[in-house]
Amino acid sequence: MTTRGIALRGAALRLGVAAFVTALVASPHSSCGGDAPSLTTRSARFPAVRTATAEFAQEREVSLVDEVLHANGTLALAAPASFRLDLTTPEPMALIAAGAAMTVVDAHGNTLAVPPEVAGLAAFARTLTDLLLGARPPQGFSEAWRDPDTVVLTPPAEATSPFTEIALHFPASGPIPEEITLRERGGDHTVIRLHQIALNPPLDAARFEAPAAPKGSPRP
Repeated sequence: MTTRGIALRGAALRLGVAAFVTALVASPHSSCGGDAPSLTTRSARFPAVRTATAEFAQEREVSLVDEVLHANGTLALAAPASFRLDLTTPEPMALIAAGAAMTVVDAHGNTLAVPPEVAGLAAFARTLTDLLLGARPPQGFSEAWRDPDTVVLTPPAEATSPFTEIALHFPASGPIPEEITLRERGGDHTVIRLHQIALNPPLDAARFEAPAAPKGSPRP
């Protein structure tokens, strides 16, 4: 593979991670009455979630790369604003967020500058935990329910969202989607499958702390 091909492949995978978080942002855990199908009324069927973990597998097809890009890893969330995404393949990397602060750590524990492709995660992370573990419905999407556990979210035509639609499929017995499909305006699409989902597991707060930079090293 050429140097340009490797760079495009890496950028596409990192964009897929950002898309992953964007999709989860549209998946709240809230409490609201009413009989009409909605994310708020569906999530009201379940106990509140304060922490969650899951393993994920991602398949991403992009026009710039002639192959399906795969990524695997784990996700951990803790209210009110802690988020951690650990990539295991294709390249080990951890993205750790607390509120608006985002830290990227490589496989050797070195703190890196936030890559441009995932800089938006710093802003998404707080919203993600607010929605997934909190009590606010998604903003800027219309909901169309295919069945009681599958919803398609569509942004308005004038929106600047890169997605034409985000489809969430939930297990009948749980509040967090087990499959997320994102379709982008350029024709690319990503499918993320969550498995081994655990709700309200005990999580050590240290898991969401960035490692200290070596003495004399600048922080990113």
